[in-house]
Amino acid sequence: MTQVEGHTKTLVDFHNEFETYCNLYLHQPVRTFGDLNAGDEGVYPQYVQLIDYIKKSGSNFLVAIPDSSHLGSDIETVTRSFLEIENAGAKVSCQDEDMPDPLQNALSVLGISGVSRTRSGKIRESMQEQAMWGKGLGRPPFGYRYVEDGSYEVIRDEAAVVELIYRLYTRDEMGMRLIVQHLNERGITTRRGGRWSVVSVRDILKNPVYIGTYTRFGLRLPRSHEAIVDAATFRAARDIVESRRPRGRVSRAEPYLLSGIAFCDYCGNKMMGVTRHQRWTNKNGDRNRKTYRYYQCQSRNNQSVCGYHTWREADLEGAVLAQIPMAIKAKELDRIDSNGRDGDLDEPLKAIWEERVRNAERRFLQAMRKTASGGADTDHLEEALSELDDARKGAQRSENSVDVDDVVRNWEELSFGDKRDFLITRVAKVEVADHMARVIV
Repeated sequence: MTQVEGHTKTLVDFHNEFETYCNLYLHQPVRTFGDLNAGDEGVYPQYVQLIDYIKKSGSNFLVAIPDSSHLGSDIETVTRSFLEIENAGAKVSCQDEDMPDPLQNALSVLGISGVSRTRSGKIRESMQEQAMWGKGLGRPPFGYRYVEDGSYEVIRDEAAVVELIYRLYTRDEMGMRLIVQHLNERGITTRRGGRWSVVSVRDILKNPVYIGTYTRFGLRLPRSHEAIVDAATFRAARDIVESRRPRGRVSRAEPYLLSGIAFCDYCGNKMMGVTRHQRWTNKNGDRNRKTYRYYQCQSRNNQSVCGYHTWREADLEGAVLAQIPMAIKAKELDRIDSNGRDGDLDEPLKAIWEERVRNAERRFLQAMRKTASGGADTDHLEEALSELDDARKGAQRSENSVDVDDVVRNWEELSFGDKRDFLITRVAKVEVADHMARVIV
């Protein structure tokens, strides 16, 4: 049983409300999951079963919850649960008629820092009313703009680009990366004049707004505005995306040690890990396979810009490891010279990481509000959470004194996790040029 606004609710009450919700919105109830208490180590077994059920079914379920507090007791926990359900292949909606969107609901139920409850209520009522009539919230999607009444109007120049993307993907059978290259090489830009990326192309191919369907806050309103592509083309694109999604057990490439801390010295973008597999048959008929791993400028990978700046994984990581002891000692000597006395190098390091955690928490809350208002997609929210996790790990590790020379000497005996923790804690960034890598601590 649960106390809700002074009244005791039982599981039967929750089940009845779920049935009523399904009948009202013409949904077919499938199964209910509910935890009264956490199990061992704070794990909620029914929630774990829910995620497992969604993944194994392969169906596109809608997960209905009374409100966002049923996903967690704080905004961060709610966000993590929401993203886990979405990544499993389902959508989430609250049974709260005034606030069905789970992220908006979380900000309402758990409070919005810096915004009064009165203002929050007015914002909620206004946004819900707009959504009911299929009127836009936040930034309009590429290909559309808002008119005075808040509805979508087609921008013809941008619509032509949307049509081109769908045609290249469905008729010409061109992959997303090749589409990105096709657009960027021809000077076709995004709304802000930037270059296209795989993420932006994928978002266009998956968004039903382009067949005239408005979706927001659990609502789905077909024919709410002028379509840019026909339904058959949209379905064909969706089927291709689904067919190219890995099924069953997928062997994932090992992560890269310098992910997130290695940057291109030419454009400033991140160096991302790339894995390539080569297969061939020799003269004897024997099949061979070899895997190549290297770091490459992300601009080149995702936006077809910058040069082909690449390093083999082992070469770059070896160059970085060789520089770390000298870089740290040089910084320590610099501190002694500037202060006129010796000091604990770890103390300022701890302060730096504490500030990084605070900044990461602020960025997460900003990303949460922006995503909830429709100004960003969930990829932006996931990236903010990932940065927060890295900052917390770094802060925790910075509390422990480390013998850098000993770590480097026994590097090959360390686990990947220990190597990664050492790097993100001790190295601020690595600037990578074609023939040189510079470690900054």
